[in-house]
Amino acid sequence: MPQENRSYSVKQYMTALKQKVEDTPAVWVHGVITQISEKPKIVYMSIADFEEGSVIPQATVSLTCFGAKFAAIKAKVASFDNPFEIKPQLKVQLLIKAELYVPYGKLQAQILDIDPVYTLGELALTKSAILKKLAVEGLLDKNKSVEFAGMPLRVGLITGEGTAAYQDFSTKLAESPFAFHIVPAFAKMQGNETESSVIEALEALRADSEIDVVCIVRGGGSKTDLTFFDSEALCRAVANYPVPVFTGIGHEIDRSLLDEVAYQACITPTDCAKRLIERASESWDAMVRAARNIAEGARDCLGAYSTGLTSAGHRLQQILGKRFLQEKTSLAQIAVSLRKDMQFLLRNESERLSRNAEGLKQGSRKIIEFEKARFELSEQKVKSADPKQVLAKGYTLTLDANGKFIRNASELKPGDRITTRFRGGDVTSQVL
Repeated sequence: MPQENRSYSVKQYMTALKQKVEDTPAVWVHGVITQISEKPKIVYMSIADFEEGSVIPQATVSLTCFGAKFAAIKAKVASFDNPFEIKPQLKVQLLIKAELYVPYGKLQAQILDIDPVYTLGELALTKSAILKKLAVEGLLDKNKSVEFAGMPLRVGLITGEGTAAYQDFSTKLAESPFAFHIVPAFAKMQGNETESSVIEALEALRADSEIDVVCIVRGGGSKTDLTFFDSEALCRAVANYPVPVFTGIGHEIDRSLLDEVAYQACITPTDCAKRLIERASESWDAMVRAARNIAEGARDCLGAYSTGLTSAGHRLQQILGKRFLQEKTSLAQIAVSLRKDMQFLLRNESERLSRNAEGLKQGSRKIIEFEKARFELSEQKVKSADPKQVLAKGYTLTLDANGKFIRNASELKPGDRITTRFRGGDVTSQVL
């Protein structure tokens, strides 16, 4: 059984606690904004403490602020020389008064004021730390060392779609005498999406290998907008970009960290376009000067060559004239010598032909006589070989039945009929 003590309802208990909580005086509390939601009449916010290097909050407090009060706080921040935007991840120091919301038993605090000096100091420290880190890693001058095209006619442009910055930039380039071509990549140029949106635009333009330069521009506005361009991730993306990156953020006095790492920081979008036109003009003038120097050099060179060719022509004419005379004299001598040689040859050949003709005439007669004697000798031999002559000398010839001469007895066999031919007639006999 419970002791006989006084019992309270939940509402009585929470109301008593509320009185105790609200007796706590307003105090200054600092932390990192983790969440903020602005409604028409009230703003909800949470701030927390974090250990260095950790994303897990050690302690969190929920805050509320009436809309009118929050508007006054933002006006106070905007009145400073270096204003900032109240947003997540920002370190703030707030004057808060603890409250307990009885219906839900929720402890929260109401925002009464802000200390901008605390936040500006933290922002300056953060900006200084990022700048030092970029310098140590050699990123402040990395994009500045990228080769810049002499004629940067294909321009990647990152800006808000349909903004005055886009119009000013494109109009300035269109008025120039050069054929600039703009490749737009639209992005959010203020607010929490600035970092991711601009980085996405840079990556989209990287796919175009023909782009000569990228310009990130936006028009003038609240100084709080400048803080979005102090992003370390955005600075690294620009520092490591493969082509020169120009900025024209629209702040003539203050410089963002993005201006520090860019190839060229310009004060306005129009000034950014003007720098590109100046670059093209300088290259054009240099090309014209080079062309003029080449023309003058070629003219001087041609003049010198013309003089040299004229002198060479005169020398060649003299040499050729002399050479022609020498060749003419030489040919005349050769002609005289050739004529004498031909006459000598013709005379020798004529004499040889006369000798040959006489020798042919005498030789033909001797040949005929020789051949006649040889023919007579042959005729005599033929006559002496005539069988009649052999028979006349007392010899006989033996023929077989077919009238073929028999030269050897082995050609005959018994019973063969043979004919023996004498000078005075033939005798037929039979072999036994």
